[in-house]
Amino acid sequence: MHKNNFYCLLMLLAVCSWSHSLFAQDYRVYTRIFHQSEATPEVKPEVIARSLTIWHAGKAYDWIDQVGELVIYDPTERRYTIVSDPHKLGCTIDFSELRNFQKVARAKAQEYVEDISKSQTDQADREIAKIKFQLDPNFQVIPDSNGNSIRFESPVMGYRIETINAPNVDTAEAFRQYADWAAQLNYVLHGQSLIPGPRMFVNEELRLRSLIPIRVQLNLNDDVGTKLTAEHTIQWDLSPTDRERIRDWQAVLKDPQYEYVDFQKYQRTVLQD
Repeated sequence: MHKNNFYCLLMLLAVCSWSHSLFAQDYRVYTRIFHQSEATPEVKPEVIARSLTIWHAGKAYDWIDQVGELVIYDPTERRYTIVSDPHKLGCTIDFSELRNFQKVARAKAQEYVEDISKSQTDQADREIAKIKFQLDPNFQVIPDSNGNSIRFESPVMGYRIETINAPNVDTAEAFRQYADWAAQLNYVLHGQSLIPGPRMFVNEELRLRSLIPIRVQLNLNDDVGTKLTAEHTIQWDLSPTDRERIRDWQAVLKDPQYEYVDFQKYQRTVLQD
C-alpha cells in the first residue's frame, strides 16, 4: 500500500478515536485497522496498521509503530506535539493554526471543484460530488434496533459504528472535541487524508446520543468497494510497561538528537518519503 494511502486510512479511523472526561483516568487503547475490498470478498481482511494510545496526566500519547510517529494531544496548552522517530524530527502546532489551515484547505477545495466542473465528464461529476459531500456532509443516520450500533449512509461514503454508552455527557463532549481536533490535524498533516467534515459530522451525532465508538467501519463506495475497519481494545489502567513508554516518550522531547522545526517543514519532510 502506498504510504500516502496508508496515512489516509490510518488517520481517518484509528489514531484519534477515544477520549475521557477531563482525562480523569490513566488508560490505554490498542487499535487494529483492517482493509477489505468487495472486489475480492474471499480474501481475509488484512491488518494494515496498529496503534497504541495512552492517556496520562491530562495528555494523550498516540504511537503509530509502523511509521514511527508520536502525536501528543495537549488540551491544556491547546496544541499538538508531533515527533517522527525515523526522521529524528519534531514540531508543534497550535489548535488556532489548525483552524486557519482548515479555512485555506476549504477554499482550495472549492476552487478545485469550480475548475474541474468545466470538463463536464462523468468522472469529473463523481469527483465533484465526493468533494462537495466532504465539505458539507449530510448522512442519513440509522440507529440499529439493538441500540449498540449506528449507521451513517450516503451515496459517497458510509460509516457503521458499534458503540458503548458514555458514562456522562461530559465524557461524550470530551470525545467529540478530541476526535474533531484529530480529524483536522490528520487532514493537514497527511495531505492525502479525506476532508474532516464527514468524521466531524459523525462525532457530533455520537455526542448528541452520548455514545463512544468501539468499532468503526468506513465504506468508501469506490469502484472496488473498499471497507476499512478500526477495532479498539480498551484497558482502564496502565501497566508498568505503559508507564515506561510514557517516560521514554517524554525523554524524546528533550533528546538533542531530535531537531524541532516548523510544522510546514515537518510535513514536507515526512510526506516526501
